[in-house]
Amino acid sequence: MKYRTIVPVLLGAGLTAAMVSAPAVASASTTGVSAKATHHKSAACKTPRGQRINISWGDGNVSTTVYYNNHCNQKRAIELDFRRSNGTYFNKCFVAPARKKGHKKIQNSMPYKVTILPGGSC
Repeated sequence: MKYRTIVPVLLGAGLTAAMVSAPAVASASTTGVSAKATHHKSAACKTPRGQRINISWGDGNVSTTVYYNNHCNQKRAIELDFRRSNGTYFNKCFVAPARKKGHKKIQNSMPYKVTILPGGSC
């Protein structure tokens, strides 16, 4: 009868140890991948002089999140170009408001080109 209570505890401890060590290995490899897959871009503002809009994005496998920090006095459009598996091209565009910091999630992954457009419309 004591074995019935001891065995589940030992199995539980073994399972817990396996669960603890597995994410540690997975997070180490995931960190290496995401560091290579992060991209940055910036563009100068019309006004104020010397300021910039900065963007960054990662190569997700389902979606792409673009983070922006717009120091400009005008809104700026950001265009992402994608290629489908059949070889056709399409793009997604959004506008980063003036003097704002934020992010936009696009439901497509791995853009081959990202452009900060000079105007504030797509």
